[in-house]
Amino acid sequence: MLAKAINLAIVFFTLNKGVKANAKSIASEALDIGLAVTKIAKTQKVDKKTKDALLKEVKEFDKAVIKFLDDLVIPD
Repeated sequence: MLAKAINLAIVFFTLNKGVKANAKSIASEALDIGLAVTKIAKTQKVDKKTKDALLKEVKEFDKAVIKFLDDLVIPD
């Protein structure tokens, strides 16, 4: 799963080299969430520290998506 996520991120970055930085940050945050979930799946344990780390990644992803959507310009 991790290899697929990394491959998807590489393809995304390659295809979107000219995309704004906030779109790239969405992909980066999504990858961070994937890595955190993979870590939880490997250990099959969720302690407070792990839960807080995953929550932090989700909040950062949320902020990146909101910023991306706010910066979108819809042509008339």
